[in-house]
Amino acid sequence: MQNKGIIRFFAILFAIACLYQLSFSYVTSRVEKKAEAYANGDPILAQQYLDSIKSEVVYNLGFTKFTYAQVKEKEMNLGLDLRGGMNVILEVSVKDLIKGISNSSEEPILINALAKADEASKNSQDNYLELFFTELDALNKAQGNQPYSSPILFGSKELVEKLGFNADDQAYKEEIREQVNSAVENVFTVLRARIDQFGVVQPNIQRLENSGRILVELPGVKDPARVQRLLQSTAQLEFWRMYEGVELLNFLDAANTKLRSIVPRPEKTAMDNADSSASIDLSNLEIASIEDDTNAVAIDSLGIAAADSIDSPDANNADQFNPLFDILMPNVNFETGQPQPGPIVGFAAIKDTAKVNQYLRMPQVRALLPAGYRYVKLLWSRPEKGQEFSYLLAIRGNRDNAPDLDGGVIVDAKQDFDQRNRAVVTMNMNGVGAQKWQNLTREASQQDPKRSVAVVLDNIVYSFPTVQTEIAGGRTEISGNFTVDEASDLANILKAGKLPAPARIIQSDVVGPSLGKEAIQSSLISFGVALLIVMAYMIFFYSTAGVAAVVSLIVNMFFIFGVLASLGAVLTLPGMAGIVLTIGMAVDANVLIFERIREEQRAGKGFTQAIAEGFKNSYSSIIDANVTTILTGIILYVFGTGPIRGFATTLIIGIISSLFSAIFITRLVFEGRIEKKKLINFATGWSQNFMANTSFDFLTGRKKTYILSGVLVVLSLIALFTKGLNLGVDFVGGRSYQVRFDQPVNTAELQAKLGNAFSLNGENFLPEVKTLGSDNQVVITTKYKIEETGVAIEEEIRSKIYEGSSAFFATAIDETTFFDDANEAGFGLKSSRQVGPSIASDIKSGAILAIIFSLAVIFLYMLIRFKKLQFGVGAIVALFHDVIIVMGAFAFFNGILPFTLEADQAFIAAILTVIGYSLNDTVIVFDRIREYNSHYHTKRPALEIVNSALNGTLSRTFNTSLTTFFVLLIIFIFGGEVIRGFMFALLLGIVVGTYSSLFIAAPSMYDSLGKEKEIK
Repeated sequence: MQNKGIIRFFAILFAIACLYQLSFSYVTSRVEKKAEAYANGDPILAQQYLDSIKSEVVYNLGFTKFTYAQVKEKEMNLGLDLRGGMNVILEVSVKDLIKGISNSSEEPILINALAKADEASKNSQDNYLELFFTELDALNKAQGNQPYSSPILFGSKELVEKLGFNADDQAYKEEIREQVNSAVENVFTVLRARIDQFGVVQPNIQRLENSGRILVELPGVKDPARVQRLLQSTAQLEFWRMYEGVELLNFLDAANTKLRSIVPRPEKTAMDNADSSASIDLSNLEIASIEDDTNAVAIDSLGIAAADSIDSPDANNADQFNPLFDILMPNVNFETGQPQPGPIVGFAAIKDTAKVNQYLRMPQVRALLPAGYRYVKLLWSRPEKGQEFSYLLAIRGNRDNAPDLDGGVIVDAKQDFDQRNRAVVTMNMNGVGAQKWQNLTREASQQDPKRSVAVVLDNIVYSFPTVQTEIAGGRTEISGNFTVDEASDLANILKAGKLPAPARIIQSDVVGPSLGKEAIQSSLISFGVALLIVMAYMIFFYSTAGVAAVVSLIVNMFFIFGVLASLGAVLTLPGMAGIVLTIGMAVDANVLIFERIREEQRAGKGFTQAIAEGFKNSYSSIIDANVTTILTGIILYVFGTGPIRGFATTLIIGIISSLFSAIFITRLVFEGRIEKKKLINFATGWSQNFMANTSFDFLTGRKKTYILSGVLVVLSLIALFTKGLNLGVDFVGGRSYQVRFDQPVNTAELQAKLGNAFSLNGENFLPEVKTLGSDNQVVITTKYKIEETGVAIEEEIRSKIYEGSSAFFATAIDETTFFDDANEAGFGLKSSRQVGPSIASDIKSGAILAIIFSLAVIFLYMLIRFKKLQFGVGAIVALFHDVIIVMGAFAFFNGILPFTLEADQAFIAAILTVIGYSLNDTVIVFDRIREYNSHYHTKRPALEIVNSALNGTLSRTFNTSLTTFFVLLIIFIFGGEVIRGFMFALLLGIVVGTYSSLFIAAPSMYDSLGKEKEIK
């Protein structure tokens, strides 16, 4: 082998680099084991220990030193499915940004264009802004070509001054694009600042191309709801002056009267219903008497009898209908009938606040406001823990809807405690803010009675203290019955700044740490067992040469992990599957080389010459086969997301590393033995002539295999068109939750119970419940409120999951324990996944494009590489054959086999991997056909050449397929329930792909040669 010294030097250098990169993972593991020993099993104490040594040197290489924080940053990144945590994709609301640029214009053409863009975005890959421009231009053309510079579109004073009076529509579009992009970048910056202050180890946040989407990965997070609040809060902090509630009681009375003529009278009023707001518990509500009854409004003037208690079922007379007062209780003393002091207008059950808002925002109702109160803002207070109602508060608004003071003046915020040791948030303002705050508090404190100031965050009133005296210095606080975590998060949000536009979660994956540990354990077991089986088989079949292959395989694994660590790539569960799959495929290059060497030996060539010729003659097949697999991996990486990219990354790295190891490392081992004059055996006694002289006639009986394949394809198509694929939430949208019980559960009963919890407006959103592995573990999938996002929605759905599931535990489990993955019992919610409709559409389109594009690229490669159309035709026919049969089997066996066969992103990855593997086999055969044709074209007919090529590669086909199949079988058995369906597709693909390369690809190529049946 030429340049042997250079190759050896490069291999040693590469090994040292990999060892250096992997050493950080070893040091981190050693330090964390010390922390666990110190904490004696207490995770909180262990984390405190690690926090205390972050700046201490734990790795000394002599020429450089590393602290624990630095080695932690450099260790191999494990995906969330291996260590637990949260992965979310947030989408910045471009619609809200457009509204802001147009100064919240209510012009019908803008509202219409936004509505049409909303609809178009559900089935389009284009970004929202371009869809909006398209819809607006179409409406504009139909309605008179209104220029973008028009005041009813975007002709604000600021834009006109910036662009000039003569700017055309294109200039305005470019400016709007720039402003939207800048706003998304600002959102990204603010989110990064919030996450950095949250204290998560190795967070990952990145923008996803130009889609307005942001990926956030937070490993080790144990409170997903808290993270969702942190990420989605816009942090629009405002300070407003307030009215006294009594000033609006006459308005409420008039509104209630007006609503009687607008709202249809129900058969039974809300106060008559068992679950109405009349059931609000007021036992803890402080009701103070009013000393000054000036402007007092008697309670009976509001249509409610003074003698009646709020809890009385006869609070309304049978002929009295109070649309507003049935759900909103005015802030009056029900004993005296007099209004209460302060800014509270009334209170309502939390579930009724939306209805109250709907009533009070009606134009007919707003018109009833007195002249001096036209700009009043009616906002709700933040409900306290365990409180079932919220206060309606009177905010002193203005024509410009601008607060008296906003959060832009805040220079610092931190969690603190007040005099009663309650968690609060203290804030410091800049000079301008301090002066405005002093003026605002002076005005409030000098009125009679003293007025309150509202502290409003994202349109929710967090506190509304009555100002006793003016406050100088710009220091104030927000109180609101916070927990320490809530106060700390709020301080972090305020410190990081507000989002320029709302960011909503459109996809999320939450994996509990215990599930991650199980995944690591199952991955390591499958990895170890598969490696041992392949090693044993190679030595058993190829003797001394098999030992060289084992050395090559071990070096290959070392290189793969080293490269992953050096690139900072994230190792996921599908990524581990990709590495284990690489073990099976890595031996393919060695098998090709060994089989060619054995052929050369059988041809009578000497030992050294046979090795040299064997390596030389196998290069073409090895490169062709692996290039096609790499192409598949690249397509997976481009079109896939998250874990699928992890699978593609390890597959690509594994293939490249396998090529290097098989071609060079194995050769170095051989050269070393030759130099020492040691013999190398390429077979054991029984395998010496294994499939060496086969002469199967594959082509003569091809009609029978065509009929068999035709039947399988037809049955597969019938299954696909009748039963169909079981589409996962990746493709249809929805939320799924993996729940583990402490006893076996009946899925039908659980589904019925959950159906009662998931009902909305009389419609029952019956969730899908499937067993996952053992009969005490299920996956619950629901489309309940899938179009809606936000913290409140997520908490509502999680509560419903608990409500429907809790009765099926043998031992009572409270809500906190149910959602705590680290609970001692090990039961409850283990993971969750959310995919919004818009991103589900994108994933589905990406999956279809990935399959189509992969087939097109492979066809072009075959055409270029073999320079004959017939080879491309044979390969594509075989690939379509394999894909249809695998998809049909997924459709047919779903619900029959004892594991989930769900069509999701992992399924698409499996299909593409099957394409790559099947093509790998086919390319080997075609390469041998091309070789034989160049030697025997004029001496032997094409039929004989094709048959000889198939027989000549049969031993390689058998060995590679068998080792890969057993490797996949090991992952299928030990790899865990989550990837069992994925492994089933690959197992089936190996069998079908091997069959098609022998009985479909080559025969199809032969039949496409024409009447002459000659390979030209």
